[in-house]
Amino acid sequence: MKRLTFSLWGLTLPVIFINGINAAEQEQQEAVIVTATRTAETVDDSLASVSVINREDIEQSQARDIMQLLKLQAGIDVARFGGPGQATSLFMRGTNSNQTLVLIDGVRAASANTGSFAWQHMSLSDIERIEIVRGPRGSLYGSDAIGGVIQIFTRNNKGMHVRGQAGSYNSKLIEAGIGGGEQVKYSLNLAAQETEGFSATNSNSAFFNPDNDGYRNGSASGKLAIPLTQNTDLRFSAWYSDSETEYDEGVQESSNGIFDARLENQTTPTWQQTLSAGLSKDDSEFVSTLPATFNTERFLADWQHNFTLGLNHLLTAGLSTVEDQATNIDLLTDTIVYDESLRNNAAFVALQSQLGQHNFNLSGRVDDYENFGNHSTGNLAWGYDVKSALRLTASYGTGFRAPSLNELYSPGFFGFYAGNPDLQPETSRTLELGLRYNSAPNQQLRLALYRNDIENLIANEGVNFQAINVDEAQIDGLELEYAYTQTKWSLIANLTLQNAVDTSDDTKLIRRPDEKFSLQLRRSLTNEGSVGLEWVYVGKRLDGLAKDLILDPYHLINLSGVVKMEKHLWLEARIDNLFDEDYELVYGYNTPGLSVFVGVNYKLPE
Repeated sequence: MKRLTFSLWGLTLPVIFINGINAAEQEQQEAVIVTATRTAETVDDSLASVSVINREDIEQSQARDIMQLLKLQAGIDVARFGGPGQATSLFMRGTNSNQTLVLIDGVRAASANTGSFAWQHMSLSDIERIEIVRGPRGSLYGSDAIGGVIQIFTRNNKGMHVRGQAGSYNSKLIEAGIGGGEQVKYSLNLAAQETEGFSATNSNSAFFNPDNDGYRNGSASGKLAIPLTQNTDLRFSAWYSDSETEYDEGVQESSNGIFDARLENQTTPTWQQTLSAGLSKDDSEFVSTLPATFNTERFLADWQHNFTLGLNHLLTAGLSTVEDQATNIDLLTDTIVYDESLRNNAAFVALQSQLGQHNFNLSGRVDDYENFGNHSTGNLAWGYDVKSALRLTASYGTGFRAPSLNELYSPGFFGFYAGNPDLQPETSRTLELGLRYNSAPNQQLRLALYRNDIENLIANEGVNFQAINVDEAQIDGLELEYAYTQTKWSLIANLTLQNAVDTSDDTKLIRRPDEKFSLQLRRSLTNEGSVGLEWVYVGKRLDGLAKDLILDPYHLINLSGVVKMEKHLWLEARIDNLFDEDYELVYGYNTPGLSVFVGVNYKLPE
């Protein structure tokens, strides 16, 4: 493939191709999102770099897990320590896994202990829509939103369905759901899956054991919407997952869940408010020679007000409070290693305005943490509509990540990797320039250039590898997206180029490729069916604590198909890693080879 070069802020990077938006591109342009500004807006109106994955995209792709979908998106890289259920990391725009805020139905879903979300336990069966917002959003959400925000909305069934699937590695999946209602609306979804898996490690790992490492997961999600008055609604949503993951040293039993309750009220024609309360839980028990439990809870409440100020101005303001609790118990000695909590209160304000061809978003937030005091963040975004088909954007934003309870209070293991209660938050400054061009109703091109400077990175580099603020990072990147649709065909392509460097020692950040390219090609069939192809290329990456290991580049080709057999019955199939590529996402850990999955889906509309 022909290679071009360009200079990005004095840094030369290779360019390969272009990036795409999402399957059913024209529908996505009109999709309404809420994550970028905490208020409803269309994808085209947003001044942020956003993408949407909807339920139709999930069903057409027949993806096995959420990471197969996210790795197709611009600016997102993934790493997994083996097969299904194993520990998984997501890097958005080169930032650390715990520097991307994950929301499920508006609830902060990451563990209060590790600060990261357990992506491996989120079943696609429970997902209605995923909104991806790239770039800092600390001024709206507070901690963690340095690389961006990913919000998952749980399944919203309309009617009834039963689905079953089986395939490679003795994998099985069954799910069922029901939903409906006119005044009071409800939705319930249940899913169970298991696999014998394969050996998580290979001979390059110090923990190598050639046995298969299996995984099982059961999950449930539900929603309930009750209209109290003409202008007031009460809404509930919940998600729960219970799983068991085998690994070479033992078994990890995990449960994850969220609950959200919110009261939405249109107080006046120009004043809308939402009062919400949520709970997030992340519990793990390790059954091994060093048995232990880690239990975390997060309680949060939010009161948001939206004021319409004329036709072209919207003011948003609110208050937020979060309390994290974490407990670590050594089951070998039946002693509490630590039992700590942390509270944060915050206030935020945002203004969205349109003045002629100019659009502005201005937001700010102050967080008050009980361990390190106040921290302020802000964001300013500008958009200029050169003409109806062309928009230029620019933004500057700051972000931060508060230390997790483990980083603050863990006593360490055998005197090593201890927490540090004097840690300060990680901070970031991001500049982004963008261009969005709709050359036709069925074509769109998006370009984004960004630089992210991160300071006070937390690393285990103190005495006996205690957590300290020491590292700094600079991440330069380019995202290029293109999408084309016609009656029968859709083409989605994306390219991400980045240079993620630890400036304290001038080395690359591990597991972040300099280039990544993906392409999705889909052909609609008669009678509502479709066939699709995915191609992912990932360049070489640095790996290992010594920062001297290089993971080879790799290509993946995946195929999928959905065919309607009769009025309510669908036949589904997916082939992963068509050419049986041998590759590693983490040094010493295996990845699946050629895999085939087939299933049926019986659906009755509402």
